[in-house]
Amino acid sequence: MSEGQESNHFLALQASQVITCILPDEGIHRMLIRDLHHEKGITRVESIRCRGIAALREARTKKGRLPVSTLVQMIKVVVSVMEAEALFEYIYEKARIGRPGGGMLLLGKPIESTPFTLPEDLPEENH
Repeated sequence: MSEGQESNHFLALQASQVITCILPDEGIHRMLIRDLHHEKGITRVESIRCRGIAALREARTKKGRLPVSTLVQMIKVVVSVMEAEALFEYIYEKARIGRPGGGMLLLGKPIESTPFTLPEDLPEENH
């Protein structure tokens, strides 16, 4: 144990759910992450740029070959169970998931996670 740690100090776990969003690589993920933070106070978001193959569209390919993949953004948002349904609907609307080629949205089963808060006086990052 390092200096300053107490042996009986445990972080409280919080009932949470993970919302996973697959978006086309059009930059909408930046707006979504910004709005989740500014409008909803969400601080636990992960964004990963990766390659994907559309699951809900017809895959056109030559026999015996994989379909051509495209760049996508996978966003994972950890929220409390109490906020999950409302944020799921918020993300669906904000990211325009319902449009053709708009992406996919998934809501995972409840899990336990550690809370994460940012200091109040932390300056905004501009990317």
